[in-house]
Formats: sequence, structure tokens, C-alpha cells
Amino acid sequence: MRVLASASVRDVEGMRDMELTISRRDESGTALLTLVGSIDLISRQDLITAGKDALGEGDALSLDMLGVDFMDSMGIGALIELARHAEGLGQPFAITEKSPRVRRVLQATGLDDAWQPA
Repeated sequence: MRVLASASVRDVEGMRDMELTISRRDESGTALLTLVGSIDLISRQDLITAGKDALGEGDALSLDMLGVDFMDSMGIGALIELARHAEGLGQPFAITEKSPRVRRVLQATGLDDAWQPA
């Protein structure tokens, strides 16, 4: 497994770091990106870049989001962008694991059944 990106920003009150670490593991034609931390304005581009790189190599893309502790509308936008990009390339896209916070955001947006593993 290799770490592809890590982005960090301290929030307005300076009380916590918001960081996203992206690791990649390849398994028989599928790139599994493991995400740990926050998906927001600062980190969304790292996620999109890592996902598009994997898809560009001809791999299916799966996201393990069990370690995501924060995701806002920018994170939802990043997921939608990756899903559309995968669809345009004819590649599968799935979210294999979801943290409770990710599950709640996807339910609130009506996307809880989207991007299921095959």
C-alpha cells in the first residue's frame, strides 16, 4: 500500500486539524483507495486526482471510506465527479466501506444506494 496524498488545514478556531490521507492498494484490476480523515474544500482535489489517476490506468475504482470522519458538499461533489468520470471510461466505481458519518451524509443526499460494490 502506498500513500498518495495528505492534505491538512487547521480549522477557524484552531481546535482540530482537518486532514485526508489517501492510500492505494491494487487488487486484480481494481484500485482500492483507503481514505482517512476529512473530505472538504482543501482535500477534494487530492481525492479526485488519485481517483482519476487510477481510472486512467484502466483500473476499476473502489473507495474504502470507513476512516472518513468529516465530509461536506465538496466531498459529495468529488464522489459524483469520480463516478461520472468512471462511467465515461466504462470503468466500475464503488464505495466498499462507509463510516457512520459518510453513511449519514449519503442518506441525507439520497445517494446511500449509489455506488454499491458489484
